[in-house]
Amino acid sequence: MRWPWQSARSNSRVVLQLGRQQLAYLQAPKGGSAPLAPERWGLIELGEPADEALQRQLAALGLAGGEVLALLDADAYQILKIDTPNVPQDELKAAARWQIKDLLEVPLDELTLDVMHVGDDQPRAHKQLFVVAGSNRAIERVSKLGAAAGMPLDVVDIAETALRNLQSAAAAAEELSKRATAALLLQGTQCLLTICAHGELFYTRRLDWDARLLKRATQTGAPKADAPAPLGYEYMPGDDLAFNGLDAELESSPLVLELQRSIDVWERSWPDLPLARLYLAAPEHGQELAALLQRELGLRTSAIDPAALFPGFEPAAHGPAAYAACLPLLGALLRQDERVL
Repeated sequence: MRWPWQSARSNSRVVLQLGRQQLAYLQAPKGGSAPLAPERWGLIELGEPADEALQRQLAALGLAGGEVLALLDADAYQILKIDTPNVPQDELKAAARWQIKDLLEVPLDELTLDVMHVGDDQPRAHKQLFVVAGSNRAIERVSKLGAAAGMPLDVVDIAETALRNLQSAAAAAEELSKRATAALLLQGTQCLLTICAHGELFYTRRLDWDARLLKRATQTGAPKADAPAPLGYEYMPGDDLAFNGLDAELESSPLVLELQRSIDVWERSWPDLPLARLYLAAPEHGQELAALLQRELGLRTSAIDPAALFPGFEPAAHGPAAYAACLPLLGALLRQDERVL
């Protein structure tokens, strides 16, 4: 959502994500397409949630002057899917507001709503909307922080659309823009799953991360497929397959099971859009985790190489903590302003 009274001030974009005790930031030219080299990025950490100290440190970075985009924290909003109300376009938000009032975790008057269509603009009998309900308190906090640092807020965005942009760029690099692809972002104890096609978001879900997968992926004898699984290959988690002459330790992973359920739902709901790839965005051990997930899901899985899309974005530049915190922000740099939400 863009504040109607403000406009971009220069040809640069700054993305901020404000957490309880940290602020991640990225700055890059406002190019809109990859490859896009970040000019500055990093992480400000505090021992306690003191916004005044954050304001001073943010102002000292000298990032002011361009468009400022805030990516809401996961606990600062809900994203819901509803059937598209049969009302004119300019009445969608009001109709959605009434339709979701019983589905919200907090009172409606404490939220700011925005809507976007599910999927592309192809004519379909059954149309749906994503409704984003953002916390007024969270939006006000980051807005005040930016204003105090000389960086008034232009746009509020969410992780789902940022990941959509990132996976769409990865798909375009492999000439898969017209195919359906999934993406899994690892962030702390949670994961974000999105499914997109033609550059548009069709499906999203948050899942709990299973830390055992990282251990399995990096241990000696971890599964490394000798050849990529063919597209459409049917595989059930736990099948007895050998990789590189070794049998992997087979454990029931709740995350793998939930991913498989989501894939099954997708295949039933969108049989004309089979998944061509699962992209993994992980702050560490991406290749190893991708090999393990490919084995468990039977779906071609690739680890996104952020440095290929965003030259210079590497852990060695500012350390693993800043790298992990800024990874979810990359897709927001690719936001297209002409996209109608």
